[in-house]
Amino acid sequence: MNPLRADLISPLDMFKIGVGPSSSHTVGPMIAALEFRRLASEKLAALAKDKSGSKGEPYKLIVELFGSLSLTGRGHQTDGAICGGLDGLNPQSSPIDQIWSTQEKLNAAPTLDFAGVPVHFRPQDDIVWQEWLMDEKPLPHPNTLRFRLKQGAQIIYEEIILSVGGGFIEPIDRVTGERRPAGSQTVGDDTVNVPYPYNSAQEYVEQCNKSGLPPWQIVIANQEARGLDEKTLRQKLAAILEVFDQCIERGLNTDGILPGGLNVRRRAKGLNEKMLSGKQSTWASPFGLKPSVYAIAVNEENAAGGRVVTAPTNGSSGLIPAVWRTLKESHNLDLTTLQNGLIVASVIGALVKVHASISGAEVGCQGEVGTSCAMAAGGAAAMLGGSPEQIEQAAEIGIEHHLGMTCDPIKGLVQVPCIERNAMGAVKALNAVELSLACDGSHLISLDRALIVMKATGMDMHQKYKETATGGLALG
Repeated sequence: MNPLRADLISPLDMFKIGVGPSSSHTVGPMIAALEFRRLASEKLAALAKDKSGSKGEPYKLIVELFGSLSLTGRGHQTDGAICGGLDGLNPQSSPIDQIWSTQEKLNAAPTLDFAGVPVHFRPQDDIVWQEWLMDEKPLPHPNTLRFRLKQGAQIIYEEIILSVGGGFIEPIDRVTGERRPAGSQTVGDDTVNVPYPYNSAQEYVEQCNKSGLPPWQIVIANQEARGLDEKTLRQKLAAILEVFDQCIERGLNTDGILPGGLNVRRRAKGLNEKMLSGKQSTWASPFGLKPSVYAIAVNEENAAGGRVVTAPTNGSSGLIPAVWRTLKESHNLDLTTLQNGLIVASVIGALVKVHASISGAEVGCQGEVGTSCAMAAGGAAAMLGGSPEQIEQAAEIGIEHHLGMTCDPIKGLVQVPCIERNAMGAVKALNAVELSLACDGSHLISLDRALIVMKATGMDMHQKYKETATGGLALG
């Protein structure tokens, strides 16, 4: 069970700067590898201190990828991301070219440096692509990694780490067998009682109404109680918004063929040029193709392995930037308002993470594009002055109309149908905002109820429709 409550999940957890093409198959495994590097280095330092290591025996690392990671990991560049993490690189700030060149470097010179201790690791031999059983037992999660540090025939250190979506990882406790959040992925002190506790959408709406505070201030007050002050939070959110815009601009100014073998041609640049020329009609909506083109621009950058923001995943990384950019341009929204929208959107994402899932390998694309649509709709409603009830309604509409969506990317690449799904999700989010703001927030199905159904639907969905490239559209 996930030990986290929604009110303990920071906006900086839901929005992470990383690299494409997948948060669960690229960013998560890279963070897992970086975490293993830290833990293994500590273990080797302890062995050196007490001189308990077998002298003369070299150290060797084996990395096993299970489940969905095994089936679609090559298309998601999971192996390259793991190599980067094991070499000490991180998805947020390390140069992208350096990350993606590490695997070739290690194949040519197969030695990692763990705190001064050489460890043999040749990716082409030592990354093992397993499937759905570990030691003849079911997996704890569809995205499971096992790191084994060996000395001779002896396994001297082992970590099992789950990549649970959105760049979140959860190591398995070797004593209890329980899942636990890792390292600093959750911002703040989980032992602190927050002033405005909530673990459901209903409780969040009640806290907003009871306190009289704007919806984003509830989150800010809770984060400040846990040690993250508002100034720092807003500075980091400003950096995230800057990456949004940079990613859109790169996508709008780059053409060519996306990597991976599908020969998918980038479209955002050509579509944008058509819009700017006035040749693209806006008869279908006041925004025309604008939100779709912005979403496509980001997701093409993601598919190319560029730097993006989990929103809440890489597979859904284009939707929120597209909605924010569209509303910024149409409503002249300032930086503070855009930050407020991200804060409220993060509440929706946190509720999904706690009560359903943001992992395509666990519940299908409803957990990725569906969650992002709900986050965008709720956050946008807040930016446009919606009440807490209207925010909750907008988010529920976003989830409701993605229930049951499969995750079935062709060849396991985050390209088809993923890129267009972000475009369609952005349009749905804007429509959800229009519907909610035109009403008083009263609606029959609550967001909390929709999340229960989302989880149940994901559990009922056949595994072949959950990021395995073995069913649905993935079959061509």
